[in-house]
Amino acid sequence: MYQPVFPLQYSERDGAYKNIEELNVTIKQNFLFLLNTSPGEWPGNPDLGIGVRSFLFENYQSTSFDGLHQRIQDQVSKYMPFLDVRSEIITKDMHGNDLIDYNTVKLKIYYAVASLTINEVMQLNLTENAVSEI
Repeated sequence: MYQPVFPLQYSERDGAYKNIEELNVTIKQNFLFLLNTSPGEWPGNPDLGIGVRSFLFENYQSTSFDGLHQRIQDQVSKYMPFLDVRSEIITKDMHGNDLIDYNTVKLKIYYAVASLTINEVMQLNLTENAVSEI
C-alpha cells in the first residue's frame, strides 16, 4: 500500500495524489511525522508523537533536551521498532561558531534499518515555525 508524498502533489499516473514508491522514503516520511506529531494530537492514541515543536523556544542548555533524546528512543521503540536511532543536539556550525548566537539549535538524527541496509541522517532546525529537515 502506497502513501502520498507530502506536501500533496497531483499525479495523473497515480490517481489523485503522487505516491511514494520507495520503502526508504516511506520510512523517512513516517519518522518525520512521528517527530512532528505532539503527544495528544493523534485521535485515539494520545501517547503517539515526539513533539519536537515543543522545543522551539527552549534554552539550548535546558535539561529538556535530555528528555528529547529519551522521548525519541521511547517512541521509536514503540511505534517503529525496526529503526536503530541515535540523536544529538548541534550547537555549533561547521566553522565552529555557536549557533545560539543566531538563535538556532539543530537536532541531528542517525537512523538505520539493518535488514534493509538503510542508513540515513536527518538534521532538523528546532528554531523554525515548522520543524522540517534541512
